[in-house]
Amino acid sequence: MLRTPNVFTHRLSFMQCIRPDEWLGTRICTFRRHRSGTAVRHRPKARATDLSHPEHQELQKSLRGIESLKKPWETERRPEYRGIDLSRKSHPPMTPKPVDIPVIAETEVLAYFQENIDSWASSQRTQHRLALFGIPGQDSRKLLHTFVNDVEAGRLSDPLNYNYYGLQRFSHKHDRTSIDVIYNTIFFLWASNPENQARLEKHLGVHPKTTDLISQLLEATNRQFPGDEFPNARAIQRKFIMHVGPTNSGKTHHALRALAAAKSGVYAGPLRLLAHEIWNRLNTGQIVPLGVDVDPNDKSGYSGKPEYVKPCNMVTGEEQKLVEGARLLSCTIEMLSFRSHYDVAVIDEIQMIGDESRGGGWTNAVLGLVAKEIHLCGEETAIPIVQDLLRYTGDEIVIRRYERLTPLVVEDKSLDSNVHGVRKGDCIVTFSRRNIFDLKKTVESNTGLKCAVVYGRLPPEVRSEQAALFNDPNSGYDVIIGSDAIGMGLNLKIKRVIFQAMQKFEGGSMAPLPVSSVKQIAGRAGRYGLHQSKVDLGGTTTTLFESDLKRLRGTLPMPYKPLSFARIGTTSQVIGKTLSILPPGTTMHTAVGAAQYIGRLPYFMRYMEFDKIDAVCQFLDSEWHDMSNDDKVMVMYAPIPWRDEKTTTVIKRVLHIHRRDFTVKLEDITRGEVYMETMENIERMMEKQVAKGEAKPVKGKAARAKYMSTLNSLVTLEAFHKLLVFYTWMSFRNSVVYSDMSIAPIKERLEKVLNWSLVDMSRDVTAPMLKPTIREIEPSTNMAAQDVPPTLIIPEMLNDTPLEQTV
Repeated sequence: MLRTPNVFTHRLSFMQCIRPDEWLGTRICTFRRHRSGTAVRHRPKARATDLSHPEHQELQKSLRGIESLKKPWETERRPEYRGIDLSRKSHPPMTPKPVDIPVIAETEVLAYFQENIDSWASSQRTQHRLALFGIPGQDSRKLLHTFVNDVEAGRLSDPLNYNYYGLQRFSHKHDRTSIDVIYNTIFFLWASNPENQARLEKHLGVHPKTTDLISQLLEATNRQFPGDEFPNARAIQRKFIMHVGPTNSGKTHHALRALAAAKSGVYAGPLRLLAHEIWNRLNTGQIVPLGVDVDPNDKSGYSGKPEYVKPCNMVTGEEQKLVEGARLLSCTIEMLSFRSHYDVAVIDEIQMIGDESRGGGWTNAVLGLVAKEIHLCGEETAIPIVQDLLRYTGDEIVIRRYERLTPLVVEDKSLDSNVHGVRKGDCIVTFSRRNIFDLKKTVESNTGLKCAVVYGRLPPEVRSEQAALFNDPNSGYDVIIGSDAIGMGLNLKIKRVIFQAMQKFEGGSMAPLPVSSVKQIAGRAGRYGLHQSKVDLGGTTTTLFESDLKRLRGTLPMPYKPLSFARIGTTSQVIGKTLSILPPGTTMHTAVGAAQYIGRLPYFMRYMEFDKIDAVCQFLDSEWHDMSNDDKVMVMYAPIPWRDEKTTTVIKRVLHIHRRDFTVKLEDITRGEVYMETMENIERMMEKQVAKGEAKPVKGKAARAKYMSTLNSLVTLEAFHKLLVFYTWMSFRNSVVYSDMSIAPIKERLEKVLNWSLVDMSRDVTAPMLKPTIREIEPSTNMAAQDVPPTLIIPEMLNDTPLEQTV
């Protein structure tokens, strides 16, 4: 029977992680009478409740026992049937507070499900959510009471129901909302069962309108067979070839050769950098088509051969490059077309199908690409998920495994906190923007080695320029420092990878790096084909601090852990159907929550997580409420840095202008801001340097002041670039509103300024350490006067703050 929390016994605290007072919130709802309309189908008049039925008598006894413990939103009498009216500025606490996340073995699923059902059903959050979905409080209590009884009696636990309700989902990896989502989806599936509905109406007096509403919501959000959303792909028989293996195993190379030999085809990857690289390689003949015999010792093909040139277009969220006569396309994963027909398709980094914020792009690609032959490249962690997806579509799959082409060795010693151990060809990996620049200054000041930098907030074009500096043996940039953005999308001549830390800030706390991340980042050392001499073949890896070396050595041999589920995105169609059924005045936040908490998905799928969903929906509901559902969903997926309050404020202003004037110009972004002024000031510095030649480096306190000024300018310029990327992204989706042609040249100027600023920072720091003719380290006799950081680093000196990664 349905119980309530007891402050004296904590009767519901079966497990600490689901105690109501820790993971549940309290909100007061205002109800109003439900407006009649076409959303609710006509149902026969409710049958008289069977008061003698044992279930009804037990329910009434239970409800009488908890009168004194009513929730705030249960204290006043209301009409029999009612909807909900929340102001546009308020949102339900759909996301629980951070809690300890349970790990449930497959053998413990049934026990966990039954033991914790009472706590979930008794929570104010559960009952509040049902009220938001339009279910009256009196009916929701009856529904939850009966649901708890059925679960505890084992009626949902037999083998047939175990699969029907997807109970195996409890054994998957969980986040802070997934347990709640699983219970909710099971509840709605149970409540929509015709046999259960008849029992609820006849014996417990649940209103037929309530059961009808539940059925409609489940139907509107049901995506049990997502492959059916792609009819063009279902009309053909497809063959999948999975190329799986570690970094530097040649798996993508084999797939690209098949693409280069195709009459028509497409490449899709996670980054603009990758899309641009493949576009460039195909158009310059750097990829040898499959079927062409080549000498493995012939290195001339790396620069391209005319006979291998394949005209190729490029489309990303922010850029398009069209080549006459091209029948090949290189794009980012979200820009794939599911109407175009291809002979060959290549999907890179398939393991990102489980990524919480972007995985839906890969799921759509596997389900929806219309191609005869589809190559999937990435880690073997994705094999089970892809097999599950293709079991539904009936497509053929072949798996090819690859081994690393060059050895990767963990060094015997760490750097023991001493940057004097850094040498040419090193890559130092850290996980905050501040750490990157602290390490850059420390290494450059103490070794004389200039450092290129790569991190997520840098525009891809600037990252590519920094990578080119590092790869060029004559540039003077012999070390690269960056975030885990280094692990993907850049071809780097790294000889050794140095981990500054083996953990990063994630989900509100420090967490160990995942095995797959460690393998991918470390695997960047010794890339096959990028080092010319046999001595250079192979790579090494180590840590900055001795305490991390043991963890690194223990992590690399670990096997990959298979992904538990693929991600899928919310669609405007689902949102639209759901809003038409939910009570009048329902917010976007509630509609998105309904799709997630009601919608039926295959057991191996889970909805993507939106970054800062509360902030997104707050804006949509309060300031963009009269725009179309398509426009709202577009903003949800737009590249908006919701964590960056200052930049987001400018984007909100732009969206207000969009809504009011239906035209947005560059001056709407720059008005009242220092973006253009900052960029133009640095451009004048660049011009002076060109006019006067190489200027003398600044030293001492002046060098530090200039260094800090440049850092501050970088923050401003990075924010400006985000705004221009947002404008460009929107212009590809609404070219009428976002039609200012001056954005593209401004964006190019900005990228040059950003790259010059990074280069200029190194010039002032490293110049005092260099001899005029040769690049050798020279001991300094006056380190304090030059304001140089110490050569010995301790972990406390580095600030482990989150590094925003925008791709």
